[in-house]
Amino acid sequence: MDLQKKVSKLSKDELVELVLYLVEGDEDVGRKAEFKLLTPNDEVKASKQLIRKYINENKRQGFISWRNVHAALQGAEMVLDKGREKLVNGEEDTAIRLGISVLSIVIDMLQYTDDSGGEVGYIVNESITLLKDASSMILVSTDLRIQDKMFQLILKESMQKRYDGWNDIRYELLDVCTIYSARIHARLKLEETLEKLLADISTISSRSSDYDQQSIKQLQLKILERNGELDKAEQLINDNLDFDEFRELAIEKEMANGSYDTALKICEDGEENDCDYPGLLKKWKQYRLQIYEAIEDMEKQKEVLLDFVYDNEYEAYAKLKDLYSEEEWNDVLDKIFDVFENKSGYLPHVYVYIAKTENRSDKVLIYCEQSPITIVELYPYLINDYPEKVEDIFTKYIRFEADHASERKTYRNVCRKLTVFKEACGETKFKELVKELKQTYDRKPAFLNELEKVEK
Repeated sequence: MDLQKKVSKLSKDELVELVLYLVEGDEDVGRKAEFKLLTPNDEVKASKQLIRKYINENKRQGFISWRNVHAALQGAEMVLDKGREKLVNGEEDTAIRLGISVLSIVIDMLQYTDDSGGEVGYIVNESITLLKDASSMILVSTDLRIQDKMFQLILKESMQKRYDGWNDIRYELLDVCTIYSARIHARLKLEETLEKLLADISTISSRSSDYDQQSIKQLQLKILERNGELDKAEQLINDNLDFDEFRELAIEKEMANGSYDTALKICEDGEENDCDYPGLLKKWKQYRLQIYEAIEDMEKQKEVLLDFVYDNEYEAYAKLKDLYSEEEWNDVLDKIFDVFENKSGYLPHVYVYIAKTENRSDKVLIYCEQSPITIVELYPYLINDYPEKVEDIFTKYIRFEADHASERKTYRNVCRKLTVFKEACGETKFKELVKELKQTYDRKPAFLNELEKVEK
């Protein structure tokens, strides 16, 4: 049925009758129809009322559970749709007002909502996107007075107390404000706001305050870049290399310019500066590796890749091997195994990964002896060279598991491993072990029942 064609043929009275019929039959449809027909003068006010109505209807004892979040956000969704329509129709200022209406209310909603499903976060992101799109368009389609008014509106919203504790969203709003920084008045006001935020944060010493300072300086950088002040932007980056995002920008810039010595120095300083932060340390080493690859320094590549291998990096192993001849590689491989084996603690996963790839059953055996549970998976790499060792490790492991099993679920787990043991060690050894377990646990009828099942 072509519904649009049929509806288009209805008379005015018939259309009114149809709309009223639909509205009377569904309260949500009624709200949507009423919202669609609002006059321009009351759109923002009515939008806020609609958003709050859905939120309040889904509160239970002042709280919105995760299962009610979707329903609670229906009003916000409708208002965002309206905002997008306004954007398409060239009403960017109304789109901004609607975007702020949604954002401000759902941020307050987070205080009493279980957003484990991320739906509120989605609405927040959509609101920010609407504000960015509308702001970008407003700079080329409206007069200066409206541009200034919208800038002031977004800036004021960003500094509301509701964003205390939600700093990422505050910075997103301030990022929208950078769009207006091509206008000198807006730029000065925004820069003044950012400096005040920096002054407040600089009195606090913590990793979170470092993150906040970096976020604000990134906004300052964006203002310079938006206004084509590239020399000042470069200076700002170089003045803030203690922040990892700025150090990364500086490294990439120097590499792009072919200034590898300078890029390398920035990486090395970063490693020294961030030696207590493994994630950052690894990042600067990765950049160093890129530089060594660019300048074709094979020996330095080997050094960094070897560090990565010792840090349990699978991909580094293959790259490292490619840098050696077959004769050279065997000595390097033995050294890698020796280093891992002489380290305190357990052998990492990369150890057995390399052992399997290199067909080193002797090293796979060492790994299994240290971690007997892995015999279930790794016996195929050992059975040809070490059948007796496989049987010994497997038997001891199953005995251990059986000794710690105390309910039918764990009994079944033991029997599943017995099935693998049969594949590895054969029918005779399997039957011997099953017989032993039956005798040992003859007072556990549930276990005996599971053993009989696997035996059949």
